[in-house]
Amino acid sequence: MKKVLIINSPLFRDRNSLYDEDSLPPIGLGYIATALRKAGVEVELIDAVAEGLSIAELLEIATDRNPDYLAVNVFTTNLSLVKELVESLNKHHCAFIVGGLSTRTLQEKIFSWNTDSHIDVVFGDGEKIVPDIVLERLKELPVLDSVNRRFFSITSQSSYYVTDISDIPLDRSFFINEPIQHPLGLVEAHIVTSRGCIFNCAFCAAARSQNDGIRVRERTGLSVIQELQEITHLFPEVSSIRILDDLFLKNKGSITKAIEIFSGFSFSWRAMAHVMTLKGVESSLLLSLKKSGCHELFIGIESGSVDILKKIRKTHNVDTIKHRIVQLFRAGIAVKGYFIYGFPGETELDFQKTFELASYLKEQSVLHGAGFRTSVFQFRPYHGTELYHEICNVNLPSKIEPPLVPDKHLSNLVGRSQFNFHSGNYSVVELPIVHDYIYRTANLTPL
Repeated sequence: MKKVLIINSPLFRDRNSLYDEDSLPPIGLGYIATALRKAGVEVELIDAVAEGLSIAELLEIATDRNPDYLAVNVFTTNLSLVKELVESLNKHHCAFIVGGLSTRTLQEKIFSWNTDSHIDVVFGDGEKIVPDIVLERLKELPVLDSVNRRFFSITSQSSYYVTDISDIPLDRSFFINEPIQHPLGLVEAHIVTSRGCIFNCAFCAAARSQNDGIRVRERTGLSVIQELQEITHLFPEVSSIRILDDLFLKNKGSITKAIEIFSGFSFSWRAMAHVMTLKGVESSLLLSLKKSGCHELFIGIESGSVDILKKIRKTHNVDTIKHRIVQLFRAGIAVKGYFIYGFPGETELDFQKTFELASYLKEQSVLHGAGFRTSVFQFRPYHGTELYHEICNVNLPSKIEPPLVPDKHLSNLVGRSQFNFHSGNYSVVELPIVHDYIYRTANLTPL
């Protein structure tokens, strides 16, 4: 029997015992693990993020398990760590499968990793193709093929593309952190109801323009209801559901669908939305959304500067942003607003406008008795995004990229370490000032 070890790749080289809401079950890897098990493959999923595992510990685990294949996801923030993991296991002669949203851009780098081991790079859906790679029964040729290296692009033209995502089986026993005992006091389980995003943010790898050939796909309401019923049976203690879609509430129709799904349960629930989600949405519908259990919506506000919002392809009418988020406050729905400082060319005046917007929203949340939290980051260019290509082509013509490293100072400043990575300061403002605005915005609100 073939043996596969799947690793949810670590964010840090050394052990990190920090636990907070960002340690989420890797649902996508769970789908792949479930498909492998159904295909008769022996499979184990190691969640290095949830367990805070170091590279050294992962090397020990991989050596002990001695798999035929090691499958791992990769991100801009941990590219060097995944590279180190793969190259360090060279002598064990297992094959590797590397996947993730950025692999289309990272394929050339991954092909150059210093290992004689075979590496398959998969961009797109993995549930169907990974079992066929492991069992050596591929139905189509790779897009690129060289010595010990293959690249597969699973777009709508591929036989491995999942056209209907409604009934993909998921064995939740693969997750060590499901459900999560959340710091907010919630016992929370997690689901995914769609793939892709309808918007085109310049800093996001899920943007429409960066994912040609992969359409946005949604599960049927019935399939989501059936999964919620399964969660109720498996975890009677669960009180909250977090939907991990790139964008769950897309428009008025998706709000109506969410109300229909959740009204039959006693869960509270949280999910991503967009400022434009609320276009044409009546207050009465938002009250129904609240009644269905909608406790909090995550909204990427990013900036209060019209110039910056235009550059990053976000809603740039600040009055619209204010009005629509206050609509949620009036309905009693809490908001977690995401903000980013340090976009290319950003000035301190742009920073001031962002801080003023965040402060205004905080005041309005207090006025209406609704929750408001800020989650604040320093900009870094992700592989597979419009801004990454712009920066590399203009500022880095040699394509020698600065390393992306954890910023311990910023982590200590804001009291959160998972996402404080940087590869330089792209604004025109000195770094201490960037950090000061991040600190002040992050501390406008509690956890």
